Amino acid sequence: MEEKDTADGHPAQGRFALRFQEHREPEKKRFYNERLFTAVAPRYDFVTRALSLGRDAAWKRRLVESLPSHAAPFCVDLACGTGDVSLLLAEKYPRGTILGLDLTRGMLDIAERRSRFAHVRFEQRDMGATGLDDSSVDIVTGSYALRNAPSLGLVLTEIRRVLRRGGVAAFLDFSRPPGKAAQLMEYWLLKAWGSFWGLALHGNAEVYAYIAESLREFPDRIGLRRSIREAGFEVLGSRRFYLGVMETLMFRKSSPVG
Repeated sequence: MEEKDTADGHPAQGRFALRFQEHREPEKKRFYNERLFTAVAPRYDFVTRALSLGRDAAWKRRLVESLPSHAAPFCVDLACGTGDVSLLLAEKYPRGTILGLDLTRGMLDIAERRSRFAHVRFEQRDMGATGLDDSSVDIVTGSYALRNAPSLGLVLTEIRRVLRRGGVAAFLDFSRPPGKAAQLMEYWLLKAWGSFWGLALHGNAEVYAYIAESLREFPDRIGLRRSIREAGFEVLGSRRFYLGVMETLMFRKSSPVG
């Protein structure tokens, strides 16, 4: 099937023929993300549970449980989706302020309907340009966020800018192993599993096969840690699940050198 572009260079709105590998430029990937997640928003919660065989909620709870104690932190949940992690943060920090940010209005609408907390709000913003004040945030979180960032370096720089000194960030995502053989095995497993659910729910295998494609453009575990350190953070720890396919990773804003 031929896919035409609009005048601004973005893929035309037609059948869901999104080819992730064609969207390596940050602006095109941002457009791709917004279009994809708008389409999947109504079934997103079901799909994340199905793809993880029911483990997604437990992984997100582990992520939040790993965060440090804090009396009243300002927490920002990047690419918050339908609000799973944001609402867990609200439970953990009842005196805190929780801000969930996402590029997709459809996801945020669901998050707002689910929330029963007065100290949580959701806003439509780009995780690479949050508009928040410098050194204003205590905790940054995200689930399936860094891998979907239009520019990983830009988002890491933004996280460091908004975090206070000593502030922490914690993320849950698919983990790309080092080594070509392991990467190839993971790719085909995720490609097959995502394609099955894409066909079952949308009649299009590419809808969730994008997960495997996105990992091709994402650093492996070693490279990701290197990128995080180079952005000015100290890696505090990690934990892998699902035979190493999933990982939580926590890091802290380092003090300026000199």
